[in-house]
Amino acid sequence: MLDTIIRIRRALHQIPELGYELEKTQKYVIDELKKTTAKLDIAAPSGVIAFFDFGKEESIAFRADMDALPMEEKSGVPFASCHTGKMHACGHDGHMAILLSFAHVLSNRKTASNKNAVLVFQPAEEAGNGAKKMLETDFMEKYNVTEIYALHVEPSIPKGTIAAKSGAFMARSCEIHVFGYGKSAHIAKAHEGIDALEMSARFYLRAMDEIEAKYKTEPHLFKFGRFVSGNANNVLSPLTQIDGSLRAFDDEVFKNMKNDIQKIADETAKAYGGRIEAVTDEGYPPVINSASCYTRLKKASKGLPFTELKAPYMTAEDFSCYLKHAPGLMFNIGIGTETELHSNAFRFDEDGLVNGLKAFIGLFDEA
Repeated sequence: MLDTIIRIRRALHQIPELGYELEKTQKYVIDELKKTTAKLDIAAPSGVIAFFDFGKEESIAFRADMDALPMEEKSGVPFASCHTGKMHACGHDGHMAILLSFAHVLSNRKTASNKNAVLVFQPAEEAGNGAKKMLETDFMEKYNVTEIYALHVEPSIPKGTIAAKSGAFMARSCEIHVFGYGKSAHIAKAHEGIDALEMSARFYLRAMDEIEAKYKTEPHLFKFGRFVSGNANNVLSPLTQIDGSLRAFDDEVFKNMKNDIQKIADETAKAYGGRIEAVTDEGYPPVINSASCYTRLKKASKGLPFTELKAPYMTAEDFSCYLKHAPGLMFNIGIGTETELHSNAFRFDEDGLVNGLKAFIGLFDEA
């Protein structure tokens, strides 16, 4: 199937699209699936579900994400993006190529051991919570999905190696936006104002110290990447905004961290006579791999290079939303390249993707 994987991956790589605006990508996926025996459903804006009916009561699902990233490609490959400012820099083209190739394998199957197959092509993984939109179609209930799997390419892992772990695999995450509200005044009359910049800086230093100290034994991440305040060098800033990310693997720890951050904000603001508000978005739940699904993956990967990951990743994935509805697992397929994900120079050889396809086939046979 390597030729098929290469053909599909390179065609999709040339037409990257963002979020839910996946007109060309969706058309390509549908056209490819029409060559198979799958029953097709259009799900969510630009999503596609392919159902392979083997006459069983239950189904096993496999998911691939479809969207690209807003960056100009500089990989130098002859099949580079034809869309200015858009690039498949996270390997989603490879994920779709594996799943579409899997569709051709399933189409040639006359029987299945235990379950039907559902292939899920999801929009807006990078931003937009596409998994939630797909779940709103109730496809998991419609097809009685009892387990679900996904993979992700990983440059740091040797080409063709399957890598996974049971339990926590990726973090729960959300964006955090901290707004410090003060009162503007000329710095010569600073006593008449409330310095939002100083107040927010004090919050920042205190929060970073106290959160890190309190949760040092819990795997977590609390970092800011943007700090914006003021319009003039001789006027107290009335508003400061700090933007960052909050991540953890345990829901209770995550909740407690958010509460502690707001408590520190309130106490700091009170000391200055201002107001600080810490706002978090819904974010994604943690990816928690099922122990039984992990055991099944190891059996399904027999004969393939396999490694058990020692620690979870601090990255996040909306695949976790599916795991609220059925047990499942996400694993990595190594592509062994020096270029990192989300780099405009990202490139890799497709050879290693074949083992991802083999793992999917094995999981279906083991279901």
